[in-house]
Amino acid sequence: MSKGRAAVRLAILPMLTAVALSVSPRCEQRMSNRAEVESHNCRAQRLWEEGHKQEAIEAWQQAYALDPDNLQTLINLAWALGQQGRAVEALPLAERAVELSPENWRAHHAVGQIHYVAGRCEDAIPAYRRALDAGADDSLVNCDLADALYTAGRFAEAEGAYAEVLAARPADAYAHLWRGWALHQTGVDEDAARELEKALELAPEWAEALYAVGHMCCAAGDFPRAAQLLRQAFERYPEEDEQGRAAAACELGNAHRGLGDAREAARLYKEALTLDPTYPTARYNLGLTYGDLGDFEKAVAEFDIAIQLEPHDVDALVERGSAHLSLGSHDSAVEDYQAALEIQPDCAEAHAGVGTAYYAMGLYEVSAECYSRAADLTPDDPWSYHNLGLALDGAGRHGDAEAAFQQALTVGAGDAELCAHVARALMAQDRDVEAAIEAGRRACAADPNSADAQDALAMALYSAGRYDAALGPCRQATRLEPEAAEYWYDMGMILEASGDPRAARESYAKAVELAPDFEEAREALRRLDEGV
Repeated sequence: MSKGRAAVRLAILPMLTAVALSVSPRCEQRMSNRAEVESHNCRAQRLWEEGHKQEAIEAWQQAYALDPDNLQTLINLAWALGQQGRAVEALPLAERAVELSPENWRAHHAVGQIHYVAGRCEDAIPAYRRALDAGADDSLVNCDLADALYTAGRFAEAEGAYAEVLAARPADAYAHLWRGWALHQTGVDEDAARELEKALELAPEWAEALYAVGHMCCAAGDFPRAAQLLRQAFERYPEEDEQGRAAAACELGNAHRGLGDAREAARLYKEALTLDPTYPTARYNLGLTYGDLGDFEKAVAEFDIAIQLEPHDVDALVERGSAHLSLGSHDSAVEDYQAALEIQPDCAEAHAGVGTAYYAMGLYEVSAECYSRAADLTPDDPWSYHNLGLALDGAGRHGDAEAAFQQALTVGAGDAELCAHVARALMAQDRDVEAAIEAGRRACAADPNSADAQDALAMALYSAGRYDAALGPCRQATRLEPEAAEYWYDMGMILEASGDPRAARESYAKAVELAPDFEEAREALRRLDEGV
């Protein structure tokens, strides 16, 4: 979305009507000038509407040369120059119009338009307000005021101004759309979605409305509808609107990424970048998608460019750090995370990332300090406590580690994956097997169809020497994910420990069949073969 594509409305003054009077020669000359001024103004207006912008400006300039104080000429010439990016020439003309007629709302409106087009929204806002005070058409100027407020980041005020427009024009699709975006920016997404849907209902072929609703569907996880709407938006943006097409292609990529189609997402992000090579969001999302595909070198390259485009993008720094971690470049990862923390000291992800890098380097005490900061910043995130427990255990602080794991279970009681990881962590400590069994049971209760949860419980029971009890959940794990070699290997260990080497051999063989390079399974199979 971009306020830069918002249409700016031209307030042309009504043409003055010449009155036939009996006058002196001097008056006749003035009237002749007035008629010529009106002629130039009429011609300028026609030329502008036909798209001949420079010729229109020249005609208004001719009218201005004949009568520098003609209000109509001042306002329209000022507006036209502002539209052409010539604010330095335009503003004195509009201000002169205000000086000549301080009660004329069109003069104040022209000042506002010039500031707005020049990107000076904070200067445009009071000019628009003065136009309203002078009796302007509320729906027209309120819409311009709302645009300026939105572009200035004053979203709550913008929402109110768009509401004023809709009170007068309830079927205004433009006002519904931008009121929706303003509500979205203030976090009122339910109301925002209603406004955007209304805009689409009123203008079902409008690319901006299709894009807006598609964006909201994507954010809400409704990826199939998002993909449909965003594809239509992309097709309906004019070829010359490269910014709009790039935004639609990028958001369509997000929808396909949500659908699990990373390769199509990457293609769409590249298409967005073909339209706008300096589009940082598309560059960042392409980096994420390369990470999804496991190509972390390409991910780093994309994040490099994203950071060049936006050096203070904390998310891009964090994600580049994660990509470096995946490549085993721990020092580079630490540099990225530290750079993110210099910009945003309370970034929990960056603290956790530094902790992960130091953990991988075996610096467990320092790692624990980083994870502890992350946990303090995100007390509702159970994984922070899980990671803290791993680091504390690595540092030999087993009692503190167990407390961290228990906190993870307390916060994440309904998270099957988290509970399964805690169960395995407690097993690795080989001290509190009963706590590991309880964590495994919680994992299975949270998601009975999680093969990992079933296997975690099985291995906790195995660690406690309860082999018969372990067989049930382990068999369930192999039923849920029959292609997972590690579950068949675990089944072999349980069967071997329970005194059934023949069945154990079959499980190990299945593991090797599924993963020929699974060295532990091959070794177990050799051991049993030699024993037979």
